[in-house]
Amino acid sequence: MRILLTNDDGYFSAGINLIYDLLSKEHEVIIIAPSEVMSAKSVSIILGKPVAVKQINDHTFMMDGTPADCVAFGLSSLNKKFDLVVSGCNHGFNISYDTMYSGTIGAALQALTYEVPAIAVSAENNFDIVKENFLELFAYIINENLLSKEYLLNINFPLGEVALGKKFTHIYYRKETTYYLSTPKGYFATRNLNDDQCIDKDSDVYCVHHGYISITKLKKTLDM
Repeated sequence: MRILLTNDDGYFSAGINLIYDLLSKEHEVIIIAPSEVMSAKSVSIILGKPVAVKQINDHTFMMDGTPADCVAFGLSSLNKKFDLVVSGCNHGFNISYDTMYSGTIGAALQALTYEVPAIAVSAENNFDIVKENFLELFAYIINENLLSKEYLLNINFPLGEVALGKKFTHIYYRKETTYYLSTPKGYFATRNLNDDQCIDKDSDVYCVHHGYISITKLKKTLDM
């Protein structure tokens, strides 16, 4: 396959380069990713001003835009037909309400608007578990024909050193609050997360905290 690989942590990040190393063994992979960290950009795009694009090497493009910009550019302006968009691997989970804010998810949603299947991949800064399990999981997704133009696959690898298995999950709408801390540089948003209260064993939150890879289908209509 020809795969467009992007993220919201920047083209230089460890997560995207890990996924590139894994997928490029058997597929043509082209990275189009932001020039800087673009977390929590959701599906936002830059309008009304030029966006710079620079080719770093034969398989990497850096863009001064959002993750959704990167996907839109790749699918519309490179004169290449892509079979799949992969977004990640993100530094940190994209579960529960994270899916509303996430640039990782936003990039995958943007792909669906072009009718290209998409996968979002995240882990809580433990990329060893991704390295050990991603290719097997990817093969499973392909062999079971799970890719779709109607939904993206939101994949979150669990905490810990070992994945006990994989589960199809739904979003758990945890009770959380966002508040702002005052500092000399201004106010910083902080969230109070309550993942430990989740007892829904079929949810994304429960699975990643209990050793299972979570796979959640997110529709492009945002009807989750």
